[in-house]
Amino acid sequence: MLKNIPVVLEGYKVRVVEEPVVKMYKNRDTGKQEMATNQDGAPLYEMSIFMKAIPTEEGKRAPKGFEMKVTLETEPPSGIEEGDLVALHHPRLSQFLLDNGTQGVTLKALGVMAPNAG
Repeated sequence: MLKNIPVVLEGYKVRVVEEPVVKMYKNRDTGKQEMATNQDGAPLYEMSIFMKAIPTEEGKRAPKGFEMKVTLETEPPSGIEEGDLVALHHPRLSQFLLDNGTQGVTLKALGVMAPNAG
């Protein structure tokens, strides 16, 4: 499986669809919801975003975009709200394959910030 493939989002706008929250998962052994953490025990966060190409030619519509969840490895700054345009810091894609045969791609980023933030 391919892991941590860098993604260049230059030429795309990224809009928040669902505000960041602490990422939770269902523990297979206990069946209880637990907080997802990194190797150091710090919480992971997730939010839904909509990505769409920025039109390159005047008067030409951009292709349709798509919505997906992104896992954030650091706590997002306060004030990130639904509808905000944001930039992902160090975005990466990884493939996954579950025991039941389900497969897909996940998006992870070191963090999120407003595009005009330093």
